[in-house]
Amino acid sequence: PHIYIEGSAEIEVIPNQMTISLGLSAENQDVGAAKQDVDKRSTSLLATLKSFAIESRDIATTALQVTPVYDYVEGKQVPRGSRVYRQVEVTLRNLENYGPLMQALVDAEVSNTVDTRLAVTDEKAVSDEALVKALEDARARAANLVASQGKKLGDVYSISEFDLRREETYFLTPNREIYGQAASVSATADRLMKSGEPFEPGVIRAKAKVYVVYLIK
Repeated sequence: PHIYIEGSAEIEVIPNQMTISLGLSAENQDVGAAKQDVDKRSTSLLATLKSFAIESRDIATTALQVTPVYDYVEGKQVPRGSRVYRQVEVTLRNLENYGPLMQALVDAEVSNTVDTRLAVTDEKAVSDEALVKALEDARARAANLVASQGKKLGDVYSISEFDLRREETYFLTPNREIYGQAASVSATADRLMKSGEPFEPGVIRAKAKVYVVYLIK
């Protein structure tokens, strides 16, 4: 005799770090001039980041990408020059510096657009905490159900993060997720700073689901 139960949980955590993505690009008929422009702003960006004590390990840059740019004139491609692009990702571990850093980047005219994503330092620990609470939820549900039938809950027979009673194999993925309204923000940097709105990180939610079989006494 056994009971098959699903347990779920969702917890809220306050994000404590942010990933900032910047795109540095320039167009010019002279590819060397476009590269020089991007290199100059890259140097300015690194100097700005160092002024906020952001370590090198928290700065990742891609290699330069050079692509031809065309205009269409009477249905024909006419070369306009070259576009040089580099993407930079910065991990900001002190969210109190968000406002001043954004303002500094705007003042330095490093990039016109930014994309940010809020996160927690140890997402695995948060996910595991939600998983444990999901197991607690499963046990509480099972105990209530068997008590209503005058029985007692026995030992655990099996625990799984997969719904093994589904026949479709594509359901066999761990049901864990970290998400939230505050998880991502994308905006034009100039508009973002001119708005003057205070920055609030909000919360990120972590959820988990488990499937447990308990024996019934």
